[in-house]
Amino acid sequence: MKKIVYILGGLFLSIVIILNLLFTANLDASEHIEISFNSISYIVGVILIGMLIYFASKAINKYLCTDVAETQKKVRKSLFIGSLVIYIIFNILWVIFIRPAIVGDQIHACNLAQTFYRGNLEEFLPNMTYAGISLKDYMQAYHQQISLSFVFSIFFRIIHFDEIGVLRALNVLGNILIVVALYKISCQLSKKYKTNKVLLLTLILTFISLAMLSTFIYGDIPSLALCLFSVYFMMRYTETKKVIYPIFASVFTMIAYMMRMNSLIFIIATVIYLLMNLFKEFKENSYKQTLVNLLIIAIYIVFSILPSSLVKTYYLNKYDLDKNKAYPNISYFLMAMEEGPRANGWYNESIGEPALKNSENIKEEYLSRIKSRLSYFSQNVGYTFDFYTMKIASMWTENTYSAIRNNMEGQTNSQLEKIVKPLTFYQKALLILTCLCSLVVLIQNRKNLSLDIFTYYFCGRFCIPYIMGSKIKVYNSIHSSVNTYCIYKY
Repeated sequence: MKKIVYILGGLFLSIVIILNLLFTANLDASEHIEISFNSISYIVGVILIGMLIYFASKAINKYLCTDVAETQKKVRKSLFIGSLVIYIIFNILWVIFIRPAIVGDQIHACNLAQTFYRGNLEEFLPNMTYAGISLKDYMQAYHQQISLSFVFSIFFRIIHFDEIGVLRALNVLGNILIVVALYKISCQLSKKYKTNKVLLLTLILTFISLAMLSTFIYGDIPSLALCLFSVYFMMRYTETKKVIYPIFASVFTMIAYMMRMNSLIFIIATVIYLLMNLFKEFKENSYKQTLVNLLIIAIYIVFSILPSSLVKTYYLNKYDLDKNKAYPNISYFLMAMEEGPRANGWYNESIGEPALKNSENIKEEYLSRIKSRLSYFSQNVGYTFDFYTMKIASMWTENTYSAIRNNMEGQTNSQLEKIVKPLTFYQKALLILTCLCSLVVLIQNRKNLSLDIFTYYFCGRFCIPYIMGSKIKVYNSIHSSVNTYCIYKY
């Protein structure tokens, strides 16, 4: 398994690095992607910025973190707190002064949450959605929105207020927790590896798109924060064997999975991590301890996934909806293999709308089209290579992570367009630096991959195949950019 991680992880990291050096994707206000080649001077500039960040952080880290003197500890603590305070202030000010329109799936999920909170079936459920169906039918077609809306409604109940904009406070809190979780994981890894905490904080605190996306109300940021804390608690469990840690991890993952089904990648990675740790310690443990470990794994899986299914079933029954009329997942696989008006493999209305309106009879037709498409790919290798190169480039070289576009919703003559190029340039350097350092770690530890490094590579790099959905997922963009920051070995 570790050899597979090494080979596939190295391959995926190399692909992302090469594509970002060669291409830059631009996402316009209409959600169309334009991919252009980078000039030599642009590539050199990106590399120089990355080198500057690396060597500057290494020098500062050496100065601050190698001395255990009390004075140095106070300096480190003050710098961390000060940087975090500035980051928090930026998040809050961004949410206050930048108020993009809440549209599409965001508004529908929020309206469902208001319905669950208010109990008024006539206020929002009859409304028409962007999909051309009522909100009630939308809930029936997109089951995953039910559990997200349920979590939002719980938040409304806690604060006794259901203004949609207040949900952005969850994103601000989530961004803060992401920084804290990554720092905690870095501290945990520093027990075995030499880590560059200054680089960690530089990368995450200057990853501006994450703070900008605090206006995007779709559960991505809070769920990521919860997943990262879940990873930390599981690492603590394998170290201490205290049962309280997997309990915390299970609760956090449960909420994260309710908010975003993408969190499944963390669940898979955690289970593999626990199983490999079980095999590693099998000879050392008694049968009783082994059974306890197996029970914890089983409880973690059930407790992480089952509540979401129960919530969906409850609301489908409550509103007399047919669970068999859900939007067919097979349509996503087909869209991921087709060219489209946005980009290769992105959402395509000509495929999505028929599936939405005729979900019962569309599966066989789409399955046939998938088989035909696979046959075409196998017979046209050059086309297949170009298709997937552009598909991956459209998702991984759009270095604003759709933050600009999402913050321009409903605004005219937005000044945000002016920062697209500098933001793209800087965050491209961050991503290349992240992947390159991760690749170095992978190569250095190829003969002795620890389980902690294994888990983080699975979570971070193996989410590439998971991006099968045809429309870019903001969650995956954030995920891929922050969740390997704390595993650098220097």
